[in-house]
Amino acid sequence: MMPTRRSLLKTAAALPLATGSFAAFAQTPWVPTREVEFVVPFAVGGGADLLARIVHKIIQDEKLVPVPIALNNRPGGGGATGLGYVTARKIGDPHTIILVNGTTQITPILNPAAKTLSEVRPVMNVMLDDFLLFVRGDAPWKTAAEFVADAKTKPAKSLAFATGGTTDIMAITVFAKASGAEYNALNFNSGGEALTQLLGGHVQACMGNPLEFMGHLQSKAVRALGVFRDNRFAALPDVPTMKEQGIAAPNFQMWRGMAVPRGTADAPSLYWEGVFAKVVATPAFKAYIAENIASEAPIPGAAFARFLADQEKLYRDLLGKPA
Repeated sequence: MMPTRRSLLKTAAALPLATGSFAAFAQTPWVPTREVEFVVPFAVGGGADLLARIVHKIIQDEKLVPVPIALNNRPGGGGATGLGYVTARKIGDPHTIILVNGTTQITPILNPAAKTLSEVRPVMNVMLDDFLLFVRGDAPWKTAAEFVADAKTKPAKSLAFATGGTTDIMAITVFAKASGAEYNALNFNSGGEALTQLLGGHVQACMGNPLEFMGHLQSKAVRALGVFRDNRFAALPDVPTMKEQGIAAPNFQMWRGMAVPRGTADAPSLYWEGVFAKVVATPAFKAYIAENIASEAPIPGAAFARFLADQEKLYRDLLGKPA
């Protein structure tokens, strides 16, 4: 059976209560002894980069790590360039941490030659966020249903989406299958670049998460037409779900987490698990989650690996690509 959003969130919500693994953080003998590299396999300005920067700031402000941490954005190939860099230079290096998300998992499903999450050791998922359909604030469509109806009156692929990675492309694929219309997907290096294309009027729409669009949504520069979830956001009560609009699209989310390179030993992996557990417990991180209408979902270590196996099945089922 395909994992549902409810079952995945139920699992995510229950796991933070199992704090025994976090307690071992204080007992591990390993601590970093030189500068740590934080690899972000996406461009500056997108959702991945924004999360990396708030995590980086919290670690510094709270003095959670005794050494400096340097951010290193290595965008390209839907995360494949950054993961390829880690594979080539960082295997087994405990002084490297890596941001991973749904895009880094979907890219190798679509392109088996790309580096996969098997190149890293999952440490901690930190959040989940839902996808919405966005258009410019002055666009003629007020709902996703109107957008679909217009698309069906035009030649196939007349309406274009800017995308910031393979997860956005997958969201468009899910939407197209559910709506019975074809769209043109133009890919860019990040959600930030995709948003720039939308604001510039070069495309008609974007699929994205609230954290990438909130400022422009609040200023009415963009409008949200529908969300891929069972119920409306309490913070965005005027945005209907796709199902409310007669579009039978499955729920679709972005998971966002942290990893270390493949081959990293247990002690440093446990150390970083403890660091990120402390990050998600801070008021600053909780405020970030609330401001960006996301779901806090700390899933540690082995449980994170099991979660990713469920996500892999979900993505393959949605794409019609069996393992």
